[in-house]
Amino acid sequence: MCSLYKTLVFLFSFNLAACGAGSSGGGEAVSNPDAGSSSGTPEASYPKDSDSSAGAGGGESDSSGAPVYQGKSSFDQAFSSSVLQYEVTDGTKQKTLYSEELLEYPETDYFYFKNAYLVFDLIREGKAKKRSELRQYPEWSIGDENTMTATLRLESSELNEYTWMQLHRKEKYSVKPPLRLTWAKAQRIDGKTYKDYLVAVFYHEGSGYHKVPLMPRPDGDFKAQVRANNHQVFISVNDSLMHVENVAGWANYNCYFKVGLYLSGSESAYGNTQVAVSALDFQHSPSISGKY
Repeated sequence: MCSLYKTLVFLFSFNLAACGAGSSGGGEAVSNPDAGSSSGTPEASYPKDSDSSAGAGGGESDSSGAPVYQGKSSFDQAFSSSVLQYEVTDGTKQKTLYSEELLEYPETDYFYFKNAYLVFDLIREGKAKKRSELRQYPEWSIGDENTMTATLRLESSELNEYTWMQLHRKEKYSVKPPLRLTWAKAQRIDGKTYKDYLVAVFYHEGSGYHKVPLMPRPDGDFKAQVRANNHQVFISVNDSLMHVENVAGWANYNCYFKVGLYLSGSESAYGNTQVAVSALDFQHSPSISGKY
């Protein structure tokens, strides 16, 4: 009887210890709410001074949804038909890094590789706008089929807004972008305020701006696509069509895509943000070629 009692006490004590160990482990994982997820995806910032030799991913994901490292060369197709346009210092005009330089994988404070991401990183301090964007070339017609697809991650910010994708047009003079995909801290559209939201901003000559609320900013990585075909623009997020816009008025435009970070907004703003891209692809039908 005594032996049976000791056995029962031992088993009871063992179960208590096992349960306690499990609770302790779970507590450590969530003890710091600012520590980020342990799933392997990047934290809210992408510091350049960490090991960047991992390069950038090619769009594949593991079971947790985190991009799988495939090397910086996974961006070669995009770099081969893009230039980096950057304007990061007040009073200094826009500068350009050409495809040949991009294919050597340069890194700066505003354009660098971090884990499985290509990161665009900017600070705005006042009214001067800043940019760090890949500009696709050559230009194309809105009547043909042209597609930009990216897997990326966006942050909330102290800024009021920023632009992370564009469909732009080439002219000999300054023009408003026909389409910007933006993040907005709080955007009022048709009497309703959308907070921490993705907003498409179309510009039509003659009628002006048309702002379209798309969806709340996704947590973590998501896929965004802008497709132009037969004088229409299709915007999709995670393979779900979010909006179609008739752009017949753009028939004579010489268009191109942009992706990265443009600290837009006419009001003075102060803050830092990043856009992190793990996959990027441009497709054109009929195919196009040419130099910038």
